[in-house]
Amino acid sequence: MHTNQQRYKPLRTFFLLLSWALTFCACNTTSTPKPEEHQLSEKFYQNLLVAFSGHDYQLVHTGLDKINEAGIADKRTRYLEAMLALIERKPDVAVTALQDALVMDPEFGEAHNTLGTIYMQQKKYDLAETEFLKACDSAMYQTPEKAYQNLGNLYCIQKKNRQAQGCYLEAIKLRPGYFPPHYELSRLYLQTQRLELAADEIEKARQINSEHPGVWLQIGKIEKARGNQNEAIKAFEKVMKLQPAGKFADLANQEIESINKVY
Repeated sequence: MHTNQQRYKPLRTFFLLLSWALTFCACNTTSTPKPEEHQLSEKFYQNLLVAFSGHDYQLVHTGLDKINEAGIADKRTRYLEAMLALIERKPDVAVTALQDALVMDPEFGEAHNTLGTIYMQQKKYDLAETEFLKACDSAMYQTPEKAYQNLGNLYCIQKKNRQAQGCYLEAIKLRPGYFPPHYELSRLYLQTQRLELAADEIEKARQINSEHPGVWLQIGKIEKARGNQNEAIKAFEKVMKLQPAGKFADLANQEIESINKVY
């Protein structure tokens, strides 16, 4: 079996050659001498993405450093810097890179959305809401349902159930086959004792991804709330079959124990 290093050796060699040689495009289209204008070549950027996908983060660092030294960074490379910083658990570095990207393009929806998730994790809820709303309103953002989903999660954390419900419904409207809002909406309905609505939404989530252990945990909780203990146990056992260890398995086991204590 090839190691990751062996697998990406040709890419590494090619990438490093590019980084040291003619990897930037020079633009000089008129007969009048002009200062050489450099810009990031698409091939160089795509190689950065391949290295990132291959978890060769040191190579990505090398490429980004050369881009920054050449003064040709753009919003894409700033966003890639942010993703790298998040992997390395440096949220403050990621925030700075995302803010730089947004200076370059205030309508960069993905950057607003990612910045919002960082702020939400840091419990800076007002800042997170602002960023998610900007992502939702960005005409250039191709996946606004992600921002509505995250905004719904933010409102759930703050116990703003009506606003959360509205965001999840909007995400579903934009993309009916998007799993997260169906799942989270079912959880919200269960928390507010709307069992039939909760059941309807989790069934839609199950149709999208029947192998997600959280789906069966939610089905079990709904059946338990309905008083259908046998059906609930079957659902919880399904969770443990799909995920023998981990968060969902632990929660399912706790639910089964709570039922057995009563019955």
